[in-house]
Amino acid sequence: MRQLILTCTTLFTLSLFAQTNLDSVTVSATRLAVKKYESGKNITVLSQQEIQQLPVTSVDELLQYVGGINVNSRGGFGVQADIGMRGSTFSQVLILVDNQRINDPLTAHFNSNVPIPLSEIHHIEIVRGSAAASYGADAVGGIIHVKTKTYEGMMNSTEESSEINGNVAFGQHNLTMTDIGLYQQRKKLGFSAAMKSSQSIGEQFVNPNFIQKGLGDSLYNNYFDLKTYTGAITYRTKRLKMYARGGVDYRDFGAKYFYTADAYDESIERVNAYWTQAAFIFDGDDESRTELNVSYRNNSDSFAFNPAFAANLHTTQRVNATLSQQRKVGNIDLNYGFQSDWQDIVSTDRGDHKLNSNALFLVAHKNVNKLSLNGGLRLEQSEKIGVQLVPQINAAYIHRNLVFRSSLGRSIRQADFTERFVSYKISNLGGGRNAGNPDLEAESAYTFDIGVDAYLNKHLQISNTVFARQSSNLIDYTLTNSLEINNLPNLRDSTNYLYANNISEAFTWGNELGVKYTSDLAQGQLNAALNYTFIQTTTPDSVVSKYIANHPLHNINGNLNYSIHGFGINIGGAFITRNEEAVEAINAEIKNQYAVLNAKVSYTLKDFPVSLYVDVRNILDTQYQDILGARMPSRWILGGIRWNIKHTKVKLPKLLPQGKIR
Repeated sequence: MRQLILTCTTLFTLSLFAQTNLDSVTVSATRLAVKKYESGKNITVLSQQEIQQLPVTSVDELLQYVGGINVNSRGGFGVQADIGMRGSTFSQVLILVDNQRINDPLTAHFNSNVPIPLSEIHHIEIVRGSAAASYGADAVGGIIHVKTKTYEGMMNSTEESSEINGNVAFGQHNLTMTDIGLYQQRKKLGFSAAMKSSQSIGEQFVNPNFIQKGLGDSLYNNYFDLKTYTGAITYRTKRLKMYARGGVDYRDFGAKYFYTADAYDESIERVNAYWTQAAFIFDGDDESRTELNVSYRNNSDSFAFNPAFAANLHTTQRVNATLSQQRKVGNIDLNYGFQSDWQDIVSTDRGDHKLNSNALFLVAHKNVNKLSLNGGLRLEQSEKIGVQLVPQINAAYIHRNLVFRSSLGRSIRQADFTERFVSYKISNLGGGRNAGNPDLEAESAYTFDIGVDAYLNKHLQISNTVFARQSSNLIDYTLTNSLEINNLPNLRDSTNYLYANNISEAFTWGNELGVKYTSDLAQGQLNAALNYTFIQTTTPDSVVSKYIANHPLHNINGNLNYSIHGFGINIGGAFITRNEEAVEAINAEIKNQYAVLNAKVSYTLKDFPVSLYVDVRNILDTQYQDILGARMPSRWILGGIRWNIKHTKVKLPKLLPQGKIR
């Protein structure tokens, strides 16, 4: 708290000598389109330009440069990662694409499989803290909202334009990477198509299982083959807008030690998903807006723990639909509606199950002089939680170039199919394995934060936020003897398992400090961002869990980008301090401290929008693991070519009234 008071005092003093220059970008953190400084939330918006500057090939790699986010990766180049926010577990973050959730009902390990290539992304909104009242009751740690070029073009573009952009790269370990997108917006019609492919034989390592137990091959590779294809089409008139998107995502990768530290682990995994979503939007004469969003996702997972055993096969389906209306009542902006979510699984080891959830929601925004108020209320119902009320209130107060903000909200998360049923149908389950709990109760959490954003001038922005979350019935795997488990018939007597439990409570608090600087220098342009996040989670002394406190204690990350005369250099990375772990038998070690540094050098041709670049990952050649056993890449060099060809045809009259932009 002393740190917050000191920061606020310093920023207030600096503001006396600065001009007001607030960030006017519009965000949809509460479904209602408001200015970022009016939202009452700690929000980061990553633009297309910022994304292109960074040495990244996937959304999860991109998020490693953002404050308040913890990315526990199981390999480079977007193979798989667990995304947490403000110390949340990876199951407590809501991932959206154009207003529709893509979270997988099997396991949140797949939530980072964002099925949109970087070439198709317009921008990403990162909303920290509970946002459960607006988009879903399980938005505990926050929301990551991907907005595509097609959707944004339909809603906001006033020009006819076309764009072809791409990125092709080659690197060590037979790496090939391709990311190509095509986008066009006409007066009424718009469309896009994009594809991404990343392939590598991976690095080669000595197999601890062969050395210790004589199992498997003497060497193994952490190979990967990832492919994503997507296309979208839009149609708009003055009143009506229609949007449809479809796509497929294929992933084949070595998953050794991704989920266990077992001597028999020789895992490989294949994940195939296809999804479609659509939106129908009608703007009424009374300045109201009625919107229907629907989506369908089908995910098939084949996981082979060891060639000696049959692979586990899982197929999940998810249908999500939201009907909402936005209108103005007096000087209050309202958005209200109904949401329904249906989930289904057919699995060889988890069985066949279904889950239905429904919700009513209402969010409101009102400005009172310099005070901006945002409130929300959600009534959530399902067979696992009954009927629960989920409230939310955010406030922001503007004083010159300072924005003081605070947020308070509740969130609820039901257990996914893996937490409830993993190993449910495996007879005589071996010790040390994960075991699901079909009787898990839903998690509940209350989150509070208070912070300040200082727009010191047009170049420099500083923000600081203190947050706290009190959670009950948190779900995690704890080492439990079978004598204490009475709802699973397939366990061995007097044997320990990692059993899914409702831990009684946990308290998480922390601090987020961010600095952003941009400047057009006499010789070139400079952009820099630096973030420091501190998080601490406490649970009952007797409880040793697997994921709840699996986050850094200290995380310093950021990047610096400098460009001059066509040359550009970007240097960024992170320094992380966390609780150390080790399993010597499989060379598994999570270090107490480690630093990862990446760099990218590029040259853009003078008369053509094409750039050549060299990307060096992990310059320091740090040997580290975010997940115990899953080795992260050593130093890795790649080079490629990027292009972004744009053409704007004519200026069109604006289709949307002021204040209706999403």
